[in-house]
Amino acid sequence: MNNLIGLIPAAGKGTRLAPFPCAKELFPIGYQDYEIKGRLERRPKVVSQYLFEELVIAGASKIFIILGDGKDDIMSYYGDGQRFGAQVCYLYQAELKGMPFALDLAYPWLNGETVIFGMPDTIVEPTSAFRELVDCHQATAADVTLGLFATDTPSKFSMVELDDTDRVLYNVDKPTETNLRYTWGICCWGPNFTELMHQFLREVSYTGKEVVLTQVFTEALRQNLKIQGYRFDHGQYLDIGTADELDVALRKFHL
Repeated sequence: MNNLIGLIPAAGKGTRLAPFPCAKELFPIGYQDYEIKGRLERRPKVVSQYLFEELVIAGASKIFIILGDGKDDIMSYYGDGQRFGAQVCYLYQAELKGMPFALDLAYPWLNGETVIFGMPDTIVEPTSAFRELVDCHQATAADVTLGLFATDTPSKFSMVELDDTDRVLYNVDKPTETNLRYTWGICCWGPNFTELMHQFLREVSYTGKEVVLTQVFTEALRQNLKIQGYRFDHGQYLDIGTADELDVALRKFHL
């Protein structure tokens, strides 16, 4: 397999948690061992660091973080990435037109590489999730591989329908009523999807409503790209995007 590149979209304003004293991606959830003057001490761990560390565990040697206005504190925290084990590069999204546009900012630097991607305001278990996802992606020769988690609140997520080999048949964004059980939480894709998304965004008419990844996955299926699902039936996907969800994560990692 070619090199792994991590993508972390962190340009959003976090309006569901506003007002907020910092970038929501830097909110402390749990603790970490931190070396100070040669001695390990317990220090807070920010929520996006869980994702960052799992990308490194999976083998990403370079990680692009997409920033927007007011997100300079993320750059200050991660710096060049050396203390986290990966090279960090920063991209700037001037206009918030949707996550696909943020991810596509990395297009000139991908050069046929394999991408692994997750959301920096989520915590995924197990910690080996991205490594398992990459192994599945390689074994099935998929164009896109989605890490799937069961949910009882499909109206909050992008839901997927699978065949008996866990190949994705279709996906629907935040359905009000559905029998679908799985949402995707993390993702891996190859150069075919990188190119398709780039071309799709060049042609799509932006009407002021943010474009979502579900639209790009639907186009990929229409063009017969292979989208494979990988279930984490014993895993967990925690989103801190709202106050209630943040409370769940705080109780899990602080008690």
